[in-house]
Amino acid sequence: MPVSDVAPVALPSHRRIFLGHEMVGEVIEAGPAVTQFKPGDRVVRWGRADDCAARGLPDRCPACARGHRVLCERASEPREHHPIGGGFGDTFITPASTLVPVPPAVRDEQAIFTEPAAVAIHAAWRLPQAGQQVLVLGVGAIGFLLIQVLRAVQPPRHSAVAEFPWQADLARACGADHVFLAQADGYAETAARTGARLYHGRAGNRMLLGGFDIIFDVVGIPATLTNALRWTRARGTVVLVGVNLHRMNVDLTPVWYQEVNLLGAVGHDIVSWQGEERSPPSTWPCAGCRAVICAPIPC
Repeated sequence: MPVSDVAPVALPSHRRIFLGHEMVGEVIEAGPAVTQFKPGDRVVRWGRADDCAARGLPDRCPACARGHRVLCERASEPREHHPIGGGFGDTFITPASTLVPVPPAVRDEQAIFTEPAAVAIHAAWRLPQAGQQVLVLGVGAIGFLLIQVLRAVQPPRHSAVAEFPWQADLARACGADHVFLAQADGYAETAARTGARLYHGRAGNRMLLGGFDIIFDVVGIPATLTNALRWTRARGTVVLVGVNLHRMNVDLTPVWYQEVNLLGAVGHDIVSWQGEERSPPSTWPCAGCRAVICAPIPC
């Protein structure tokens, strides 16, 4: 398989990757400077291990200063000590600032969903307005969580696209009002659901005028992104949540012709509420760079 030439691969921080980033573990050893964790504590690793806080830097880059640690501008700078290992290993070493304690009442099977839930919350914070039509395109773990988050924070009218019938059933159980399978005619489904007008061009080319107000593309491959842009109404929004680490052949003309907004949502982030006077809360508290060794707990 050829080496991907997409933008993130150009960064040095992506040359040292350990598999397994959604994990719950038990602290088995802590460095002398660590005060917030002790052996035996259950934790989840929630965050990147190369931002300013994880490096123990006294000053923060502009992104980290705003609370956007996942967008750290120093993430690829050289460092003396690197995190080692991931969830696929027996143990891993990570800065204490990347860990969050697991409450006693939360089971391991629940705690393991902490990071994907954080991803869903961050994506959902492109808050739709009440009464808007929303489509979740792709219902894996993050898609299911995204439907639940959307239902909780702002109940619009939810639709979802599933690959398999069992996914469709689970999407409905999570709160989707309408679900259709990926094998169905998405243009016809969108027109029927939203009242959009469907037009046919040459060589099978099709276009909608009208469509969903917001589409969350949780797959992120060329076909889903192209469809999402065409199934969104003029000046609607497509939020790209899924990732495809390859250059893609995608029709971006709806971004120009229909002024469709194309936004990205990577990982977790801070959230804020309208009217909130205090600083937006971060996903986890900023802390200094202190090594903690953890043993993954099988679920």
